[in-house]
Amino acid sequence: MIDPFVYSEVDRTKSRWVAKVFQEFGRPKTTLRALFYYALSRAESDYPICGGFVGEIRITRPYHESDGEKLAKWAGKAQSLEFLPADAILQEVPGEHTFLPETRPYRTHRLELWLNRSDFNSLLRPVCSRHAAVLVSTVFPSQKLLQQLFERAAGQTTVLCLSDLSPESFTFYSRLAAAIADARPPGTPEIRVLPGALSLEQVLQWKIPMLPQRKGAREAQKEYKKYLQAYKLNHRNMAELDALEVYYPRGIAGFCDDLLARYSKSNITSDEIRSC
Repeated sequence: MIDPFVYSEVDRTKSRWVAKVFQEFGRPKTTLRALFYYALSRAESDYPICGGFVGEIRITRPYHESDGEKLAKWAGKAQSLEFLPADAILQEVPGEHTFLPETRPYRTHRLELWLNRSDFNSLLRPVCSRHAAVLVSTVFPSQKLLQQLFERAAGQTTVLCLSDLSPESFTFYSRLAAAIADARPPGTPEIRVLPGALSLEQVLQWKIPMLPQRKGAREAQKEYKKYLQAYKLNHRNMAELDALEVYYPRGIAGFCDDLLARYSKSNITSDEIRSC
């Protein structure tokens, strides 16, 4: 443990605030951005602001989106001071990750959940296992990952895709569908690819806030702007999967539980799918 006296009063005050907000949120574990969305949704005017002197807290105010830049710093200090559990904040793990369900009851229709984030893996593994679904996280699949998918596809397979609504991620579903279609060997059972989240309709339905995003490649920005035009949404903003932790009942695990339950009955119609 790090001696708490090496920290200033500002460090301790803001770390305690992070720990309080985390406790209010009520998730045993979550991502830093999910904690940010929860903090942003609170009505309380209790975020501590430094005064003119080092270590002095003069005022408090509502949490603002610009405060998110420092959340990692204060959450890290809160963990060092043991105000926040060391494993409370889920982290991205580089690479490709595949988790097979612990129990595999026979089913003519196999389900898979693919997302381009790895920090939610520990939350979604038990959900996928409950529905006998495979969980895969990858920024974009390698040929090896696709080959493993084809080897698993003993019968009709549905792949549900999750990604942020941002210039870098909004094409995850379409690019994955195209990659599977291009690489699928002749004779491989049908593989259907569906978008699960985040869609523009979901953002509007659940009133998920779209916040300023990092400036990406010009071509991606151009396509993203075109994609949002029909909904009159600002292409300079983005929505993240982390927001489901706040704006969907039971968080992202609850969303995926409902999503997998909906498609586990093998009653998908042609209007709901993109076949590969």
